[in-house]
Amino acid sequence: MSEWTIAGKPALILLHMQHAICDPQGSLAHLGHAKAAHESGIIPNQQRLLKAFRAKKLPVIYVNSVHDMSRQKDAPTLGRFWATVFSGVNLPGSKDVEVIGELASEPGEPVLGNFVFSMFASNNLDAILRELGVRTLVLAGVATNMAVLASSWAAADLNYNLVVPSDACTGADYASQEAAMKMISAVAMVAPTEKVLACVGQVGPSAA
Repeated sequence: MSEWTIAGKPALILLHMQHAICDPQGSLAHLGHAKAAHESGIIPNQQRLLKAFRAKKLPVIYVNSVHDMSRQKDAPTLGRFWATVFSGVNLPGSKDVEVIGELASEPGEPVLGNFVFSMFASNNLDAILRELGVRTLVLAGVATNMAVLASSWAAADLNYNLVVPSDACTGADYASQEAAMKMISAVAMVAPTEKVLACVGQVGPSAA
C-alpha cells in the first residue's frame, strides 16, 4: 500500500450500527449482520476509531437505518429486500434504530436516520459536514455490500475524500464483503484500522 495522509478535516461516520441490525437479539439478526459484526471484530475497531476521534475533538456522526413506511405504496416490487424494509422494523423512535450499547453516542454527536441505502438520503448529513468544514470521511459500519457501498458512491458524487477501514466494516458473508471492498477501493482509500488510526494521529489541532 502506498503512503497516504488524511486530506483536510476528517469526520468519523458509523453506519447502521444499531440494535435491529447489529444486536444478536435484534429484529434483523436473522440476516447475519449481527453475527458477522461480533465475530469479525469490527466493533472493537470502531471503538478504537471513536476514541481517537473524540480525543482529538474531531466530528463523530452516526447514521442509522430508519424506515419510512409512508413510501411503501410507491416502493419497488422486485427484490427480496423490500419485503424486509416494510415488515415493521427500524421504525422511528423504536429500539431498532438506537445505536448498540458498545458504540453509544456521546452528547453533541448527531445520530441521523437514512432511507434507504445512501447515508446522505433523507437527512441533512451533507449540510452538517459542510458546516463543520469536513473534507475527509472515515466510514465504518454495515453492510459493506449494501449501505457502505452505496454511501461510498454517494460520497464520491459529493466530492468528499473517503477512507474506509477494511476491518471496521462487514457484510453478512465473506464473499460479498470482499467483492464490495474491491469496488469501494475505486473511490476510497481502503486500509486497516491500524493505518487509519496512524493517519488520524497526524491530523493537526487546527482541524478540530
